[in-house]
Amino acid sequence: MTLKEPITLAEALAPPVVDYPQDGSVRPVRRHVWEPVETAALPPGAAPGLRGRSIAVVGGREATAAAVAAALTAAGAAVHRLAPPAEGQLGGFAEAAEALFAAAGRIDGIVDLNLEEPFDRSGPDGWEAPFRQTVAMLQACFADWITETDAVRLFYLPVTWLGGRMGFGADRVEQPLGGLWAGLAKGLPREVPNCNIRILDLTAEHSAEEIGELVGRELYRWGAFEIGHHGGRRYSLRARHAQPAPPVRALRPGDTVVMSGGGRGIGYALARSLAEEFGARVVVSGRGAVPDPGAVPALAFDEREFRRYRDERLREAVAARRVPQVRGELEKLAQERELWANLVSAREDGLRIDYVQCDITDPEQVARLVDEAGDRLAGVVHNAGVDVPVRLPGKTEQIVSLVVRVKVGGFLNLLRAVADRPPLAFFCSVGSLTGRWGGMVGQLDYGAANEALSRLGLWASQDGEQSGRIRRTPVSTVCWPTWERLGMITNYEATLRYMSAVDVREGLYHWKRELFSGGSGESTFIGDVGPAMLPSVLRGYQQDTGLPGIERLAASRYYLGEPLDFRPYAALTTEHPLAAGELPCCDDFRVGGEPALPVSLCLEYLRAAGDWVLPENGDQLRFAELRALDVDLAELRVGPGRRTAVLTRHAEGRWAPDGDWLVAVTLERAGRRLAAAELVYRAQELPSEQAVLPPTGALGAEDVAPPAPGGALGWSGHAFRLAAWQRDAVGGRLYGRAEPGRTADLLLASPAPGSALPLNQLENLLRAAWLAQAPGAGPASPTGQVGRLTVERLSVAPSAGEGTVLLVGTPDGRDWTGYHPLELFEPCPVVLRVTGLRHH
Repeated sequence: MTLKEPITLAEALAPPVVDYPQDGSVRPVRRHVWEPVETAALPPGAAPGLRGRSIAVVGGREATAAAVAAALTAAGAAVHRLAPPAEGQLGGFAEAAEALFAAAGRIDGIVDLNLEEPFDRSGPDGWEAPFRQTVAMLQACFADWITETDAVRLFYLPVTWLGGRMGFGADRVEQPLGGLWAGLAKGLPREVPNCNIRILDLTAEHSAEEIGELVGRELYRWGAFEIGHHGGRRYSLRARHAQPAPPVRALRPGDTVVMSGGGRGIGYALARSLAEEFGARVVVSGRGAVPDPGAVPALAFDEREFRRYRDERLREAVAARRVPQVRGELEKLAQERELWANLVSAREDGLRIDYVQCDITDPEQVARLVDEAGDRLAGVVHNAGVDVPVRLPGKTEQIVSLVVRVKVGGFLNLLRAVADRPPLAFFCSVGSLTGRWGGMVGQLDYGAANEALSRLGLWASQDGEQSGRIRRTPVSTVCWPTWERLGMITNYEATLRYMSAVDVREGLYHWKRELFSGGSGESTFIGDVGPAMLPSVLRGYQQDTGLPGIERLAASRYYLGEPLDFRPYAALTTEHPLAAGELPCCDDFRVGGEPALPVSLCLEYLRAAGDWVLPENGDQLRFAELRALDVDLAELRVGPGRRTAVLTRHAEGRWAPDGDWLVAVTLERAGRRLAAAELVYRAQELPSEQAVLPPTGALGAEDVAPPAPGGALGWSGHAFRLAAWQRDAVGGRLYGRAEPGRTADLLLASPAPGSALPLNQLENLLRAAWLAQAPGAGPASPTGQVGRLTVERLSVAPSAGEGTVLLVGTPDGRDWTGYHPLELFEPCPVVLRVTGLRHH
């Protein structure tokens, strides 16, 4: 088959039309860049939480370690020193780490000074011994840390030297390999759910004493994962949505692109696109030789033949008790089959995709790979990667070193190989969101390698940092989520719990725009954040409107509070300081004339707890109803003398005999119970309900008077949009129309967190019930004493807060139905039901 004519650049960069699946597994991605932003300074002095802690100080210079130890000791901590590896040491790390842990008795946290020396590009393996040491120290702590339920105690704080603004300012990146420890840190909470992290980025100008003081201040004051100090100011990172620059150069027929990897997965998808659309020659590579079907007939099997062959091999393996070994062999064979099929397909289609055997970690082989391109070399794509997903205790030194060498060593080898060539159109590294936000369980080393790759890209982009003409070549890193069923995916479905996938055509569109834009630095492509969230992870997300789905994350973060104790899939205890001055809704709702926490917001705190204690793999469970609500109304007050309320919330889940998942939730204040309820979750989709509106008001109605000023309960209507209520003249039924509200009117937070419950509609319903049931007074003048509020059942449709709701209640205010009203006598959506509501 002959190659078709190359297409125009405009055609190659036309956005694809994608039909995204309804299940949300594949979503559009947006391009983001990262920038440092000044953030709030911390109080002076070391954090009080350091007192009584046992802390290991690992690696770094002795002077720095001594200063850090002195600062921590002065704050009341016990410090244990694990000195950096001796020159040439590549073993014995596990024994040393275990001995330190045994001598200390326990380790509450690790301050990791790692690589403090400036980066030496001539010695790229300087990371290996200290990184192995870090992994060994974490492994020594793992058995203790994994059983810890205290959400405050544990921490890991690596110090990096990227200029004080995480490599994104106009600062000299002193040691880009610090990205290894930053990436490791961001993945650690996936392995140890209650491990808090803080990555502290500093400049070479910080003295040892300043470093010690800053470490003491940053510990036990958790929040953003990455914090930098530069010029006396404190920085975090913010994502900003940004389009790439317009293309400055395209590939021409005969131009050559060299790729590390590229024979399979997303690399091959790009290689094929460049060869097919531009007539380019693409040299792909891999560690193995070109597959030979003459030597391995299974390479040429069709899918049916291969399944038969695989099943026979596995049966033989079971008999010989060699299942793990045979599974590994079959996995390798499957990769070789994919490579062989891709090369055959390219050849049949007349595409110039040439395969070269090359170990990307070998400088000499990399030099030969680049030489293969000849004098038409236009660009380089560092696509190779190795991912061996094994939990932290099972990580061997050999696995860790291989995973990092391919990304880090491969990058530096390629950079050296093209240094003396004329400027290229692009030098692009393939990173991952596992580096930016931490990977899945088992990907600690892979996330570390990808974060180091991004930081090396920032270093390589700096003027004056390199010799030769490579500095006039744009060096970029693209950080991807999972591609839809393509690439290095061990368990595709599992990845979707962390982040939605990107469509292959959309990914190629974005990738080609990056290559031809002439840009440098890190570009991150983000879809929707998945449900696999932990309290320690959520606190690391910055509440910035530039991120997709930030409204949902902001709401989760707000209602999470400060975790105190966490047992994944079982229980959560949190603390919530509520200052009346930061809650306009507390001035709107009053108990006994004093500002108070509205009941509807109290319900949202109760409901939000359930999402954190769903069972393992419980993503399909849906909140069905709230039962057995009991609220002590007097405890809602945050008025004079109680301007700040600190609530403690505890949630614990269990399976019910009927298959429901039940979460018991309590809210306490100073040891007194404020509210309690049971949340019910079910696996099946909740059925939508419709009903014909009752003929409310058809036979005449009378207005219901509002509560008297200064009564036991009162609503001013400034934050909640209050409905007017009427009572049916014949049946006595209550009804009113409650408009949707805005949480921005209720809470002073930016961005304003949304709510799963329709707060404005619920508050109006509760107010109407109070009008009907006020103890010790008539419904038109509810001045009785405040007591308890109980509700037997409350169910809410997800759409309840999206429009006006017609609330219809029984004369005694105990049972309520909420409708999205349509025409009279037409079936209307039922969006809310409350039964058994009583004021005591």
